[in-house]
Amino acid sequence: MSDSYMQEQGEALAQHLRLNDGKSGYVEVTAEGFIVYIRRKFAGKQFPTWDGLPVEWRENVGSNKAANR
Repeated sequence: MSDSYMQEQGEALAQHLRLNDGKSGYVEVTAEGFIVYIRRKFAGKQFPTWDGLPVEWRENVGSNKAANR
């Protein structure tokens, strides 16, 4: 799998979770899958995979971390 493919999937996941405002959270792309950092508890049902790759959830992160600073 190419890095650009993973990056695209990470961006698609961020859009799916509406994390593209730069404040509520972001998706980190790793070699193993994705890590979702969000400021609050995720309102919907957390899903364990995205595009067949594992998703790790990290909720209630600080606002600086959620903004990926």
